[in-house]
Amino acid sequence: MFYRIVKQKTMNKKLKNQLFFLAFIEGGAVMCVELCSAKILSPFFGTSVYIWAAVLGITLTALMVGYYLGGYLSAKIKNVNLIFWMMTIGGCLLTLTPIISSKILPITINLNLLLGTVVSLISFLFFPLVMFGATSPLLINFLTKQADESGKSSGTVYSVSTFGGIITTFLVGFYTLPTFGIQKTLYFYGVLVVVTSIVIAGLTRNLNKQMAGQARNDVPLGNNKMMFLLLAIALLSYNFTSKKNTEIIYQSDGIMGELKVVDRMYGGGKTYREMMVNNISQTIMDKQNPSVSYWNYVGVLTYNLESYSKGKKALLLGLGGGTLYKQLQQKGFDVDVVEIDARIEQVAKKYFYIENELNVVVDDARHFIKTTNKKYDVVIYDLYHSETPPVHLMTKEAFAEIKNMLNPEGVLVVNFYGFLESKRGRAARSIYKTLLNEQFDVRLFATEGEENQRNFLFVSGKSELKATQPIVHKLIYELDINFDDALVLTDDKPILEHIYLDAALQWRKDYNEQNAKYFLRN
Repeated sequence: MFYRIVKQKTMNKKLKNQLFFLAFIEGGAVMCVELCSAKILSPFFGTSVYIWAAVLGITLTALMVGYYLGGYLSAKIKNVNLIFWMMTIGGCLLTLTPIISSKILPITINLNLLLGTVVSLISFLFFPLVMFGATSPLLINFLTKQADESGKSSGTVYSVSTFGGIITTFLVGFYTLPTFGIQKTLYFYGVLVVVTSIVIAGLTRNLNKQMAGQARNDVPLGNNKMMFLLLAIALLSYNFTSKKNTEIIYQSDGIMGELKVVDRMYGGGKTYREMMVNNISQTIMDKQNPSVSYWNYVGVLTYNLESYSKGKKALLLGLGGGTLYKQLQQKGFDVDVVEIDARIEQVAKKYFYIENELNVVVDDARHFIKTTNKKYDVVIYDLYHSETPPVHLMTKEAFAEIKNMLNPEGVLVVNFYGFLESKRGRAARSIYKTLLNEQFDVRLFATEGEENQRNFLFVSGKSELKATQPIVHKLIYELDINFDDALVLTDDKPILEHIYLDAALQWRKDYNEQNAKYFLRN
């Protein structure tokens, strides 16, 4: 009798540990699909705060529905197999996420930002999260034998699940996404969920039968047929990938999202090599003349830099395809480069003819500014994450740090959107005001074209700027700008992302027409 009691307690402990491991996998699955869904959206809807708000909102809604569903079912169905079914279906949906998103996004891209984002997320994020959310209350109910155990059981399940989410967040964010991409990350984690559920379901059935005094060889497998069918669907889903466009010569997913290199013909039948991040063009290089950019802002920048700069030691924040870097080299500048995404350096050297000897510092630009002891004659902001410039580099504190690292006659150049009037121009007006607040002498140059097609270049001197060449580009004078609603931007109140959002969405809309829809059609 004593032996039987001890054996039963041992089996109960084994069962609990197996179910806690399932909770660990469930927590990881939630974070995996959430992070990957945000990255799936970015080539179509961008990476603005609105996108992350939508992802978090749909995630919380799905988990809320899942928690309620799990609680309701736990009172109606007293069967541990329900837990495994929820996890198996959720894992299968996880592997199908790339397929579902590839079918729905060509449709939702034609909707406005809010509606398109929400509909997309409901189609491929909502339902797997409902399944995973329902798992936790089911686990708690099964593990709770007495009322006074409920607190301990629920606390343990949620802590183990959260720990799984923490581990997966770091693993996916720092390793699997940049190394293997979105599709493989979702596929392998989905298969892991399904396989884990089937294995633990089998182990649980064996333990239950042993506790009932039945031989292990008598365990029927018929009830697992549907689970194995779902596993087969999950395994086969990897073969249903869309064909790659022949113009795309490189494609990967990572810290900045989807990175593509494309050879494409533009006006005049000339072929250009293009680097895109989330379908926003970052560099367009003339293949026949790799130092020449399709965009005229590079020429405007280097011409005026030569006109106002007194030295040749430059810091370039943002490499891209390196056309600006090449132009600076040709002008005799000694250039240090900082780039946040290690893939950019590799792609620039392999596809954009940047010399392998170039030492690129892989770091966040603000972190580099805070930690370096170097002094420069020129600092250039050529930084865009898709359509969004980095807000943490556009504050008075960041500009003050730049000013401290500039030599006495040093120059800061900031590349920004070309909107100046009305609500869309408030961001540019605020950057101008913030630079003036830090006692920079500012010259604002605009490239050719309408507001939605041009760039602004803020050429800002630590001391008074005196041009050594004729002013040949459009110069917007300070007295012609209305600063009434402009803000002095600060680290404490990071509002820039909100006030440039209209401009960013206009860029996203234009580039969706030019790039995202183009690649969907081809």
